[in-house]
Amino acid sequence: MPSRRDFRALIFALALLALTTLPYLIGFAGEGSQWRFSGSLFGVDDGNSYLGKMRLGGRGGWNFSLFYTTEPHEGAALVFWPYILPGQIVGRIVPETDPAQTPALLIAWQIMRLAFDALYLWALWRFISAFLSAGNARFAAFVLASIGGGVGWLLPFLGGGLPAEFYIPEGFSFLILLGLPHLALARAAMLAGFLALFAAQRRAETRGWMPYALLAGICWAITGMSVPFYFGVIYVLLGMWGLLVWLRNRRFPRALFLRCVAAGLVTLPLFIYYGITFQQNQVFALWSAQNQLPSPPPLVYLAAYILLAIPAVKGAVHAWREGKHDARWLLLIAWPVAAFALVYVPINVQRRMLEGVIVPLAILAAVGLMAWAGAHWRRRMMAWGWVAAAAIPAALLLVGTLNTVLHPQMPVFRPAAEVAALEWLNQHSAPGEVALASFETGNAIPVYTHLRAFIGHGPETLEAARKEALIAQFFGGGLTDEERRNLFAGGCLEAAPELCGDPPRWLIFGEAERESMAGGADAFRQMLANEGWRQVYDAGGWEIYGRA
Repeated sequence: MPSRRDFRALIFALALLALTTLPYLIGFAGEGSQWRFSGSLFGVDDGNSYLGKMRLGGRGGWNFSLFYTTEPHEGAALVFWPYILPGQIVGRIVPETDPAQTPALLIAWQIMRLAFDALYLWALWRFISAFLSAGNARFAAFVLASIGGGVGWLLPFLGGGLPAEFYIPEGFSFLILLGLPHLALARAAMLAGFLALFAAQRRAETRGWMPYALLAGICWAITGMSVPFYFGVIYVLLGMWGLLVWLRNRRFPRALFLRCVAAGLVTLPLFIYYGITFQQNQVFALWSAQNQLPSPPPLVYLAAYILLAIPAVKGAVHAWREGKHDARWLLLIAWPVAAFALVYVPINVQRRMLEGVIVPLAILAAVGLMAWAGAHWRRRMMAWGWVAAAAIPAALLLVGTLNTVLHPQMPVFRPAAEVAALEWLNQHSAPGEVALASFETGNAIPVYTHLRAFIGHGPETLEAARKEALIAQFFGGGLTDEERRNLFAGGCLEAAPELCGDPPRWLIFGEAERESMAGGADAFRQMLANEGWRQVYDAGGWEIYGRA
């Protein structure tokens, strides 16, 4: 039967799921004749791309291909399956030509978010419980790991830029719980893998360890299928953990090495497959190369983690001492060391190397805080006040999202007239055709249609900056006749001239496009007519043009 402390964690987890759902309920309730809720509270560009991936599954696709770029390429299996698989289920219920499919996908996304968040919180509690038995320490670690942050929210007032807690979900948890279900699944599986490996280590002297090591590998395979380069994070963590155990005990950790190798071998085929896929598929290779996620200055990280780091120092001393007899504790030290070493390695996804580091830091911080508090009631109050202070960034994020959904505007909400135009286009076009529009409109195209957008997503549109400037010139009347005809022909990449896009079949002319115009709309329409475009839709200020 669950203990009282387990019920305390359960109530907290349920409250957290309810609080993170509240902004979505308000957003959907705020829809009307003017606005449609996008289903995203932050990072709308990425949120629309996730819905587009679900829609890809909704029309029967299993292999992922980029729909925010026009260069033809082969799709790849086992990429973004946490979104493609639910889309497949929705597609069997609601046809992809039915305007109801997008609302159905939004419902499925919410179900998926709640399910994966609950799975992550369960795995997090189990992982914390593997180290801590005292009720207060265990609960403090759970709170810190799920909603903890630092004092980064002060940086904007000091001219220091955006807080890391507000845009680096890998380094924290609340952003993941609020709206990144594939990352919740990835981290849940990562923690479950370590729990399975702990079980394998407990059976080191028997023959019963192998199934647990294989289970760890299966869990980590799920992590990698959610985010492929997390395989690298796991491998580095295992290596750093083994090295620290070796240094602590002054002998090679043979048993741990064998268990880690057995688990790692399960994931190796997938790791090799993703490596080959992203190297041999030229479009995927270019996409990966331009996915730049650099780390902020060290001061930003210091502000984000200082509230955990200070008590975690005392917790690390405890972990080092316990590590002599229980190697698991040394993972809690190895993880932050590896993470903060990787964030400045010269790779394009630096800040994503922080994946999951909040978990060991929260455990170490809880150990330090509860050891300092002891039995003195005033110190206990101060310790819980410290925990509450670490939750301020999460509270600010929640308040910010509530304010956003209470005041509908782009991009969290889309104009209802735009949605109606895209739904019409979805019913009168063929899957995979190209639509020409501004970046803002292009980002929504794969959510409501089966079309590819000329531009619409930073990393997933090849040479997005150049194409965005090209589109601005096009709608602003700044292209020469030759440049315009090259655009209508599809155009080729500057970095890879052999890669040329498919020609656009449709052109969308709405609010964002009209704002880019330097001349009159009538002259623009005449130019389109001269180039062979004909108007096929005109309603609510949105026009669609088609070309054979």
